[in-house]
Amino acid sequence: MTAPTSAAHRSGTSAMARARRLTVGAAVGAVAALAAVAVPWHIASAQAPSASRAAPRNELPKGMRSRAALFSFFGAATGGVLAVGYHYLSTTSSRPGGCKPFSCAMPFLTISGAISGLFISRELDAQRRAESPRVGDVLSFGFTEVGALASPTAIDVRDSLVAVVSDSGAQLFSATASPKALRRRGTGLNSMRQVAILPAAGSLVFGTSSALWEANLTAGPAARIGDGPVDALATSSDALLSASGRSLRLRRGTGAAARYDSLVMDGAIFALAYDSVSTMWWAALDSSLVEVMVGEGGLRTARRLPVPTTARAIATNGQWVAAALGDGGVIAWRRSALGDSAVPPVRVTQEPRFAYDLAFLGDQLFVAGGVDGLFRLSLSPVPRVVGSSRQFPFATSIRSQGGVVWVGDRARRSVMRVTP
Repeated sequence: MTAPTSAAHRSGTSAMARARRLTVGAAVGAVAALAAVAVPWHIASAQAPSASRAAPRNELPKGMRSRAALFSFFGAATGGVLAVGYHYLSTTSSRPGGCKPFSCAMPFLTISGAISGLFISRELDAQRRAESPRVGDVLSFGFTEVGALASPTAIDVRDSLVAVVSDSGAQLFSATASPKALRRRGTGLNSMRQVAILPAAGSLVFGTSSALWEANLTAGPAARIGDGPVDALATSSDALLSASGRSLRLRRGTGAAARYDSLVMDGAIFALAYDSVSTMWWAALDSSLVEVMVGEGGLRTARRLPVPTTARAIATNGQWVAAALGDGGVIAWRRSALGDSAVPPVRVTQEPRFAYDLAFLGDQLFVAGGVDGLFRLSLSPVPRVVGSSRQFPFATSIRSQGGVVWVGDRARRSVMRVTP
């Protein structure tokens, strides 16, 4: 009687052990699944951009300690769950080295899990600090995007048209609330680097690495109107100014009535802009901005503004003349003090790390900051960075018109109409 009873007891005990292992296994799986869902969810929430003012880089972001504690807890809990599961789902004979779960596996897995969670939290905090602006708020703009042939190299906006050039050629878009692709122009031209719309002539001007070209806005082939590589390009309503090396060339009017003037500067020219307030032109040399005026005798230089490094782009409004200095930030002169050497220009150097292009929209200055995104600056009463947006991964071109800004981004095959 003893043997059958013992066999039955052992059988029942074995069945109960199997059931217990299955139950614990299911519980372990459920806890592990919960951790697998909770941790990535918290990671995603930790990576989400904040809408508030970003902390300076030399300060710890708000909530860093709580995230480190939470991630360490998740890591320790996951390690503990694995140790308990190992204990209940394995037999004594299958445990290598005589390691007992609660004296060996449990401390090892719990501590290693906590350390892993701590490292994950520190990595996420480092990413947040790297992606946050050093100064200013984190901004979010509403924008409409329309696909282009390729990533824009340069853009121009006039009236109801947006012109874009890229490695795949030139393209026109409608400058409306819902922009649409209209037509390709300048087909067959290579190495397009600049583009400008000339309203009075109803034409589109392209600067390439070998010549200056002009094409009708609607149809027809492009005509070569200047030789040599084009380094900068700007237009008013009825005039076209181009730069090649140290030479400036101005065309006023169209057709047989067109008048041409030229001027050789004392250095290479890197950027041009038309100042609609003074009706003069600005040219960026390697160490200065030079005002160029048109007189009866042709082109001549006027005032000269020194800059600490080469300007990549120039923008003006009723109160300011500003320039993007690449890694030198942004510099601006108050228009009323342009002739007063005792009034120094203002500088914004905190952000972006590299200023590619800029445009005024009212009193606000918008700057294309490359990998740092799109920036909004205020120059008065003190120069400061209002904020920036990472919605644009590599913003390099910007123009403004009619209360909106148009952004060209090298990381997107599109042009964007941004509503601040």
